[in-house]
Amino acid sequence: MNYGIIAEFNPFHNGHRYIVNALKSSADDTVTAVMSGSFVQRGECACVSVSDRVKMALSNGVDLVLSLPVPYSTASAELFAKGGVDVLFSTGVIDALGFGGECDSADALVECVEVMNTPDFQIALKNRLDEGNSFPKARQMAFVDCDKSACADAIATPNNILGVEYIKAILNGGYADLCSITERLKVIKRQGVAHDSSHRAGDICSASALREMLKGGEAYKDFLPSASYSLLAEAVESGKAPADYKRLETAILYKLRTMSVEEIALLPDVTEGLEHRIAAAVKSSVSLDEILEKIKTKRYTHSRLRRIILCALLGITKADAALPVPYVRVLGFNSNGARLLKEMKGRSTLPIVTKKADLSALGADAQRVFELECCARDIFSLALPVPDESGKEMTDKIVIF
Repeated sequence: MNYGIIAEFNPFHNGHRYIVNALKSSADDTVTAVMSGSFVQRGECACVSVSDRVKMALSNGVDLVLSLPVPYSTASAELFAKGGVDVLFSTGVIDALGFGGECDSADALVECVEVMNTPDFQIALKNRLDEGNSFPKARQMAFVDCDKSACADAIATPNNILGVEYIKAILNGGYADLCSITERLKVIKRQGVAHDSSHRAGDICSASALREMLKGGEAYKDFLPSASYSLLAEAVESGKAPADYKRLETAILYKLRTMSVEEIALLPDVTEGLEHRIAAAVKSSVSLDEILEKIKTKRYTHSRLRRIILCALLGITKADAALPVPYVRVLGFNSNGARLLKEMKGRSTLPIVTKKADLSALGADAQRVFELECCARDIFSLALPVPDESGKEMTDKIVIF
């Protein structure tokens, strides 16, 4: 089986290795990862460079790493999932999507999607949103309103939320139908600790806890595969990690202060007049935390607000977020990945990009997405302990392992 996964590997830890090993239950199984670039879905920069994270993945059993472009990697769960699914299944070589979840199988998540497609659920969801609840909270309440408490419980955890979005993206993309959807899914039950948890269980901890250890100078070796630790330790020693979003704060404040209300309104996820609330908060604040505190209501989650501000910094608009995935960009591969790439050349429904020159033959959408990728990389370089030069997105080579 050729499995696909959608990941950030921020950084690649023992939990990621567990999922990869669980998917590769036979010698013939392969794993292709679609990986976020310099910025990630929580509305921050990745802790270490793309190339180092690709090397971590290939050193730990991933066979092929593809890029999830920045308009999708910094988006809501729905668009994040859609971008990843479209990259994977457009290749024509992926049999099933693997992902970590808080459940043993995909059946409960498929039921959630079925319920969400009913008129009763849509009415209940609208009513709960009209009460001023955030979308995640309103969705849980709508399940309860429809006497589907089990679905509400299932969708209460971050990995299951993404799992539901993966299923929706597979169905909406025409990669499977409800009768065959479970054949396109492989759920690996999450081990040890919850997503974003600060707790540790044996040699397993969440990526967010790892990043805090990294920033705080705590020992983190036990929670990473040896190859990941070596790469990360080397990056730290050379001043190339950990990247810290706080180093970009002045640049972000400058960007926000120079944007008009009309420009803020063009940012992804800005709806219902939120641009006015953001503009007012920017005028009266001297830090990002202060801006977020003034914008926050029960309707808008912190993660949504962080993504909006990040999109302002990176120049990503609603129009950019609405673009279809324009290409499949290769970041790295091993010998199994090379075989998959050869198959992809005859099956992929999207252009395959293995060098920057490939982009020159593509259309305006592809050029725009890559322009945003280059911008994101240049800004990421300023978040490093030792700032890097610009233009690296144009010169970095594919990692061959």
